[in-house]
Amino acid sequence: MSWKPGKDKRQEQRFKVRWTGMLTCLFPDREQDVEASVTEVSAGGARLELKSLEVGPYNVVIGSESNSFTLKVSLPDAAISVPVRIVWYSTDQERDLFNLGVMFLQSGERAVEIEKLASEFALGAPNL
Repeated sequence: MSWKPGKDKRQEQRFKVRWTGMLTCLFPDREQDVEASVTEVSAGGARLELKSLEVGPYNVVIGSESNSFTLKVSLPDAAISVPVRIVWYSTDQERDLFNLGVMFLQSGERAVEIEKLASEFALGAPNL
């Protein structure tokens, strides 16, 4: 299957959510949490909204392989803490926000757990 412009490349079912989370950024000389709003989630990743991409002297998106990121979300009956890789970002100038697409870096069992939580706490029908 080849990718075509304008086509969605994601294969997992996505769920609209409104979760408050933290993106823990581990840089060579510091660790810092950045508040994030999770707006969509699937077994494979999530869409985040951030107010800024700057963490001290670093940029959340552009960095070397020595930088790592972990998304942490607390839900009423569960918590998610999963390492992520940032795969894309865009700006929402009307709302003065940055959108980040992150891919979860976890085993298959963890992906099933995340998808189950997403379906339980979704705001409505999933996005296909």
